[in-house]
Amino acid sequence: MPALQIDSFDFKYLQNCTLGERLRFFRQKMMQYHPNKDYTVTSLGKRLRITPQSISAIERGDSKNPSFQVIHKLTKEYRVPLDSVTDEYYQDEGRLFTIGIPDVVDATDIELDDIETIKYNGNIIYENKSDDFFEGDSMMGLLLYQSNDNNIIDLIFHRYFKESISDDQLSDIVSRLIFETSSVSREKLDIDELPHPAVQAKHILEQKNQPLSLKELGELLYNPAAKEKRDKK
Repeated sequence: MPALQIDSFDFKYLQNCTLGERLRFFRQKMMQYHPNKDYTVTSLGKRLRITPQSISAIERGDSKNPSFQVIHKLTKEYRVPLDSVTDEYYQDEGRLFTIGIPDVVDATDIELDDIETIKYNGNIIYENKSDDFFEGDSMMGLLLYQSNDNNIIDLIFHRYFKESISDDQLSDIVSRLIFETSSVSREKLDIDELPHPAVQAKHILEQKNQPLSLKELGELLYNPAAKEKRDKK
């Protein structure tokens, strides 16, 4: 069966929906028009390696900060434009689209580079900075993440530092992080045998001129063994 073309009535309905309500609408349409494939949250979660609870929480609006990668997977599964979950998409009355698997795949399907931002509950969960990310002054920040088995990285905490941060301030931050995280490190650490955190911080900062490519960064986040290999260099 060809993809379902939404009409102006559906568009008006989606215009007043939340992100979660739009995703639920798309899933229900898939269940209705593609009965040969199971689109219950249980089967969908198993197929996409997402917990059914996560899908339900997003649809209900209970998830305060849903993973962008999860939303990307869901819109891809429903064959809808990625930005069709955003409020901005519905500001233009003429942007009708299709839901479901088309008879012919359009090679011009929307890509991430075409998306500016995706908001959920007033919070930006995706922002496209591809045009200017490597332009201008350098940036420094702190990132706490969780890497899952399904190749999804959840950003738990992310904060940029102010531009005027001094070397002493940076060293102090790093030494505090070393001290505070030593008790929860996956590595077995003998605190009594290790140098003082300030000494460790100094050593780390002396090595910070070893840049990572995007590929190496991905390997580091997904595979802790990559860090051990890099540290031995």
